[in-house]
Amino acid sequence: MAGVEIDNFINGEFVPPSTGQYMDVTAPATGKVCAKVAVSSISDVEKAVAAAKAAFPAWSSLTIKSRAAKMFKLHHLIQQNAEELAKLATLENGKTMMESLASVAKGNETVEWACSLPHIAQGKTLMVSRGVQCQDQLDPVGVVASIVPFNFPIMVPMWTVPIALTVGNVVICKPSEKCPMTMNLVAKLMKEAGIPDGVFQIINGQVEAVNGIIDSPD
Repeated sequence: MAGVEIDNFINGEFVPPSTGQYMDVTAPATGKVCAKVAVSSISDVEKAVAAAKAAFPAWSSLTIKSRAAKMFKLHHLIQQNAEELAKLATLENGKTMMESLASVAKGNETVEWACSLPHIAQGKTLMVSRGVQCQDQLDPVGVVASIVPFNFPIMVPMWTVPIALTVGNVVICKPSEKCPMTMNLVAKLMKEAGIPDGVFQIINGQVEAVNGIIDSPD
């Protein structure tokens, strides 16, 4: 396991960082290295942003029902792989297995809830006066980011990412460099669920990667 390299997930593929650098991921329970994670540069962030922008028009033009169908598949895949996800979270984060299984389950509840968004995120039209209508319309904003803390490596990103995707946004996720393995598997499940390339991506690393995401004009 110590030889495992966690790369970035950009435009549907796992790719090494432009820096060529990796840092150790240490298992808290043993103090031993359990993997190595990519240390990304602003150049890597820019590649991910460009891929996200390219994927946004097609993804956002799908019906919300079509996007929710992908979430339904993802929900099923997370259920099928819950134990493996929990083992990774336990290894890299130090939680007990029961805590990790609970985190996976709570995160997957949001994926399930996202499947209901076709019935919720519809906007509305109000008759505010005779012959006068007030209408609100819900539109995706484009490229959004999820910067994840170390303490809940799957539950916290799954509180936001499924909702953002279902309503038509494209997402770049930055896992904690201390706990990148769990979301690495989620990226594989996203692809298996049929989520198109560039719609969900992962940039690993430290301060430069985070600042690159935050400072991006897109």
